[in-house]
Amino acid sequence: MVLLGDSPALSDATGAAQPDELVARHLPRWIALFQSLVRCASTFEHEHSAVALVEEQIARIGLAPLSIAFDADALEQLPGSQPPYSRVPARRNLVTRLPGRGGGRSLVLNCHLDVVPAGDEAQWTHPPFSGTIVDDIIYGRGSFDDKAGVVICLALLEVLATARERLRGDIVAHFVLEDEITGNGSLLCLEAGHVGDAAIIVDGTRGTTGVNQHAGNIRFGIEVTGRPASVSVSHMGTNAAEMVARLVLDLRQAVFDLNVRNTAPWTAFPSPNQLATLALHCEESHLTVPATASATCYATFTPPMTLADFRSLAEQVGRNFAEQQQLPREPKFDWGGFAAQPVASESGALEQAIQSAATRIISQKISFGPSTGTSDLRHFAARGIPCILFGPGVGYNPHRADEHFHLTSLPSTVRVLFDAINHWCA
Repeated sequence: MVLLGDSPALSDATGAAQPDELVARHLPRWIALFQSLVRCASTFEHEHSAVALVEEQIARIGLAPLSIAFDADALEQLPGSQPPYSRVPARRNLVTRLPGRGGGRSLVLNCHLDVVPAGDEAQWTHPPFSGTIVDDIIYGRGSFDDKAGVVICLALLEVLATARERLRGDIVAHFVLEDEITGNGSLLCLEAGHVGDAAIIVDGTRGTTGVNQHAGNIRFGIEVTGRPASVSVSHMGTNAAEMVARLVLDLRQAVFDLNVRNTAPWTAFPSPNQLATLALHCEESHLTVPATASATCYATFTPPMTLADFRSLAEQVGRNFAEQQQLPREPKFDWGGFAAQPVASESGALEQAIQSAATRIISQKISFGPSTGTSDLRHFAARGIPCILFGPGVGYNPHRADEHFHLTSLPSTVRVLFDAINHWCA
């Protein structure tokens, strides 16, 4: 494993202690912590053990962990919140603050503790919640997305807390839940006043790119009504199961057709406007053509299209389809699922700080641009807080089998972010 001592030393001009020795000394413990975090199967509503572990680490550093509880009733009233609203007790985010000495800009470090389910464990080379390490690669669900980011944020807090001289600006750290589900964790932390002059979400860009804007994202349902008939004379009815399958293909084509109008920076993607069918469903009626059927879809769309524009497009496709197929009524759309507008962050100064650090530390050009996904960046942008997704390092297969993270990139990412933090906060 390449340790940080192999890279150039940080200049004393920052007024902070050189981190190389600290990182080299603490790296084995951080890796052991990494394994422990991966072994916490922190899927939706089962994050308690991971939260307790991080809370213990914050206190060990000498900082005060603060719990930000999930309150379903309060969440439903917050602009920007998303369903589902969990009522599982004792679910909480963690926030901590490293106070600066004053006169500098503050910075939020944000990462998430929740992971998606492992899926079919038979497809994994190593058990998904084992934290197995082979050849300096750690395997497991969430190892890249985003347990690596959690370890990096904790490591940064430790290095900064033991620095020879405190930064001028405060560091605020969010360890949140529901990044993978609703984004409500970061929303709650910000709503509680844990803000900064800028934010870095340590998640999902492999350390060579930075995300400063997102496409729109929406999850929705469709219900189609047909006409029942005996299966022996099915031509006399209208099979709702077949109709809903045809309709989602029409919708998919209408969304993909939007890609012909793409402009920069979205032309970097072959098809940023996407529609995926997540589920098709109908109840079998004995020897009878199905009279109702439904589908669940997820779409991404690029600006200047808005959520209202997308819904209008989908409903028009539905009306046209109903007319062509002579359905008894128009398809019914359920717009109650996840929905996020396209969003961009005015983050030029923060990008400069990260780029300067990456040039110094790893001689790497960072490409800042859009993502077709979504993230908690939208909550920071809504409050006028410049925000970038950057990190956590070299990793692959998020949301797929054999997700893994290259431990050799852990110290270099800590070093780059340490340098960027000093640039920003000093």
